[in-house]
Amino acid sequence: MINYKKYTGNHRNQYLRLLLIGDEDASKVREYINQGALFIAEQDEKAVAVGLIIPATERAVGELKNIAVDPLVQGQGIGTRLMAYMFDQVRDQYRSILVGTGDADVQNILFYLKNGFRFSGIRHNFFADYEKPIISNGVVLKDMVLLTKKL
Repeated sequence: MINYKKYTGNHRNQYLRLLLIGDEDASKVREYINQGALFIAEQDEKAVAVGLIIPATERAVGELKNIAVDPLVQGQGIGTRLMAYMFDQVRDQYRSILVGTGDADVQNILFYLKNGFRFSGIRHNFFADYEKPIISNGVVLKDMVLLTKKL
C-alpha cells in the first residue's frame, strides 16, 4: 500500500536521490530543495516518489518544480496519485499549477497531458546554464516546455 503525505521535517536532503530523477542537475535541485511544499509517497515506510510545489512568479500560481518516481515502481500510477494528492492539498493556495519539462522529454509531456495539463509556453535556452548537457531520447535538451493546469 502506498501512503501519500506532506513532508514536515527538516531533512529534505534524504530525498535528493529521488529529486535527481526529476532534475538531473544537483546544483539546481539544491537551490530549490528547501522551498515550497514537499510531498512524498511511501511504500513500506520507504519513499518511492516525491513532489515539490513552490510559489510561481505569478500570484495564485504554484510551480510543480519536481516530481519523480523511483524507476523500480514507475508505471503503477504512483506519480498520478501523488500529483492528485498534492493538488488537493494546495487547492486553497493556488488557482493553477505550472510545470516545465525538457523539449525532448516526450514521456514527461505525455504524462502531464494525460493529467490535465495544457501547453502554455516555452522558456528558450533554459538548459544552457546546466552543469552538463542533459540528453533525452537522444536529443540534447535546449528549451523548457511549459504546461499549466487549473485547479
